[in-house]
Amino acid sequence: MKLSKIFDPRGTKIAFLGLAMVANIAWALLFFSLVDALVARYGDLVTGLDTTLMLGIFLGSLSVGFGVAMIAKDKRGLTYGVYGGLAGLVVIGLMTWKSGLLSALVGLMAVFGGFNGGSLGEMAQRLRKRR
Repeated sequence: MKLSKIFDPRGTKIAFLGLAMVANIAWALLFFSLVDALVARYGDLVTGLDTTLMLGIFLGSLSVGFGVAMIAKDKRGLTYGVYGGLAGLVVIGLMTWKSGLLSALVGLMAVFGGFNGGSLGEMAQRLRKRR
């Protein structure tokens, strides 16, 4: 699928676009507060924080993209996933802007997770139709 088609919001359902964005923002805020609480509680015992942040954001964004694509059923799951991931990227960038490269990496995981979740949702829809 072409990038211009993925980034074109025409033909999408605005409510699902908003749902994907709000769900990704909520996931990012919830996950970061959970990780912050663990770091505050256990301090030096917590290692591998960068990998944890990237994996958690990726999996959460993937789940949101998949869920919205499955609910919407309009063959625009990639668009919902990418726009939701971009909203997550903005929030993550605002929360971690002092971290430099880590901020960019974790933010990009939100976009990649949304893209993969949307494409998995579309693939699952096609498989359901064939059956």
